[in-house]
Amino acid sequence: MEPVLLIKLVGGLVYLLLGGDILVRGAVSLARRFHVSPTMIALTVVALGTSLPELVVVVRAALGGFPDLVFGNVVGSNIANVLLVAGAAATVYPLTYGERSIRRDSAIMVAASVLLVALSLGGTLGRTEGAILLAGLVGVNLLTAREAAQAWKDSELKAPMEWVLGLPTNPWMIALFLVAGVVGLPIGAELVVDASVDIASSLGVSEAVVGLTILAIGTSLPELATTVVAAFQKRTEVAIGTIVGSNIFNILGIMGVGAVISPVPVNVAREFLTLHFPVMLGTAVLINVFVWRRIPVGRAAGIAFLAMYAAYMGLLVVRTVAQAG
Repeated sequence: MEPVLLIKLVGGLVYLLLGGDILVRGAVSLARRFHVSPTMIALTVVALGTSLPELVVVVRAALGGFPDLVFGNVVGSNIANVLLVAGAAATVYPLTYGERSIRRDSAIMVAASVLLVALSLGGTLGRTEGAILLAGLVGVNLLTAREAAQAWKDSELKAPMEWVLGLPTNPWMIALFLVAGVVGLPIGAELVVDASVDIASSLGVSEAVVGLTILAIGTSLPELATTVVAAFQKRTEVAIGTIVGSNIFNILGIMGVGAVISPVPVNVAREFLTLHFPVMLGTAVLINVFVWRRIPVGRAAGIAFLAMYAAYMGLLVVRTVAQAG
């Protein structure tokens, strides 16, 4: 692999991460002015904001005709969010649960995963399927908006998010953060997608492998940073909320947008049906079990999550080498 491709990829990821971080800070500041609860912000504003790198990358990949990157980024990011992000955060401080809605949202995450798999069984994901996913996102957002309205009335939910550092307070500065993030993200997406396609070609591997590994990990860095900071601050209800909300948005929003805007139906590679979708479903069910039984994700579980992610990455490497041979 040529060094220039690695530089291009890293540069694109920097644009994505900085753009996403600035945009999240501006959005959280805006939400805080409306006294939205920390968990509600995690499930909506922060989850959406930390998923923006995946969104802009998928839009660019869909318009460019790279379906394996579309699926690889979404599916790989959801797997990484649970095993890598939650695993890393749990090794810092046990992940616990705050508001009751986290149970419902974790169940929605599993349902969204099942829906994506069901819609993909035909081998393609077209505009009709994409519209179904987006309709699901609208339904989830309406439900969340109703809870946000209730949170406005509950004085006990009006605590600010002190754990987030560097939040702007001036309205003009908030606007500047939002604009800077919106500008930086598309630039990063262009660089990342182009570099990923070139890397796949130079290494002789499929775009799906690049999307499931390098691209998925790179675009999951915002979730990783957010949840680890939350763990250090012992605000782990925000960490779980960010992971669950991000995974829901990845499937319903990002995959839905990718399918709708793609000039042709997005092809679903067979390996997604036989390997990557089952792993994604398994991780969603795994975190759901912890949430519904209200079992803290402690250090031992975090280490196990990281070990499972390492095993999954190892399996991808073995399969890639076998296919190349």
